Amino acid sequence: MSAELPHLQDAYKSTALLSDSERIAWIRQERWIQYARAERILCRLADLVDYPPRDRMPSLVIYGTTGMGKTRIIQKFLRDHRSSFDEARGKTRLPVVSIQMPPSPIPRDLYEEILIGMGGVLSQGNSATTLRHRIRVLARQLEVRMLVIDEIHSILAGTFREQRILLNSIRFLANDLHIPLVCVGLSLTEGVLVRICRLIERAAIEAIQSGRERIDLTSLTEDLVAESLISIADRRKRRVAGR
Repeated sequence: MSAELPHLQDAYKSTALLSDSERIAWIRQERWIQYARAERILCRLADLVDYPPRDRMPSLVIYGTTGMGKTRIIQKFLRDHRSSFDEARGKTRLPVVSIQMPPSPIPRDLYEEILIGMGGVLSQGNSATTLRHRIRVLARQLEVRMLVIDEIHSILAGTFREQRILLNSIRFLANDLHIPLVCVGLSLTEGVLVRICRLIERAAIEAIQSGRERIDLTSLTEDLVAESLISIADRRKRRVAGR
């Protein structure tokens, strides 16, 4: 392989010169892909996290098909809004708390997830009321400005009564703490973005392993496309089984 690599951007030339195993490991890493709609969502989230407290805070639902990058957008937002330590005040600030909706629509399970998301310590036998009180105290200490709940559609696993109780529990916290609520999920069908990314990932790995060192139309064989789709389907089955 030529060390000049004129067809590559300078930032990636050193990566292209790594060993086959190192390049394959690099290809399989999680990475952020910027696109217009994701940028608009990130701007909206940034606006919400800086929204001044009021009695009824604005909220947001990020909803779309599975595999369209909703969770990846949230992960990007969380990286940009990490916890920080204020040396002058001697305290930690956590602007955004992010959790995944527990598989069982039970307020106690929800409170435990939120407490863990804030770095709190769980004790055995705490009632839902005790956990809710600890969340309210700790959230104010950490100056939490937003609660993000991913996989919100898991709430549909409960009865109508259980769903109403859980929704009331979430609304109570958001209203009491004067923070925006962001819910992510709802649709369970398969999107196309993750399929495209996985297909390119598999084609790149195949190009390295075969020694061809390029992706072209012959790389996108029916077997490779089928393998990518099966991999996505298996991950979806595991997510559904875990709910």
